[in-house]
Amino acid sequence: MPCRMTTVDRPSSHRDELGLVVEMADRGFAAAVAVLTLVVPLAVYLWGNVTAMFYVHVALGAFWFGLDFFFKFVLGPSLDAAPPDAASAVNRQLVPKVIVVAEPLSVGVIGSGIGLAALLGYWADPSIWLWGALGIGVLMLLNGFGPLHLLTTRLSVELSADDPDGERIDELLGKTMQWGLLQTVFMLAIIGMMVGLRGLGL
Repeated sequence: MPCRMTTVDRPSSHRDELGLVVEMADRGFAAAVAVLTLVVPLAVYLWGNVTAMFYVHVALGAFWFGLDFFFKFVLGPSLDAAPPDAASAVNRQLVPKVIVVAEPLSVGVIGSGIGLAALLGYWADPSIWLWGALGIGVLMLLNGFGPLHLLTTRLSVELSADDPDGERIDELLGKTMQWGLLQTVFMLAIIGMMVGLRGLGL
């Protein structure tokens, strides 16, 4: 009896698409990421240790920014230069994992930043830098869980197909890059807010 791939039937709803993304990324991997990016910063915040909260926030933020720049400016161009079949095979494994890492990571970074500001007492008399950082953080979440989420989820679904549509994949990748570059601009802007917040000057 011939072996049939589980990618034959396309998801009929967004919930099904999300289930497929998690399956492609590996459920254990997704659970571990959620613990590291969401549970750990929440636990540290409830602990109330400012030093620990600071390092958790910095570590998560550095990982998020590094991930963003690496994929956009190192891996992305490398895959563009690779043979189409090779690039497609890599993206099929890569894109779902990026989704299950980047989305909870963004919440963990921004949430830990808000928590750190609370532990430091910044919300008692919030400065323009703090409000600016919060506003940009909200925009990043809207971008990440809005257009970027929809595009990368659809991209994962297309990559999972037995016979992926190359033109559609290229279109989705192009739009993802456009919205992703906006996210990079937000990242640079929020770093500026952090510099101002710490009183280091711009």
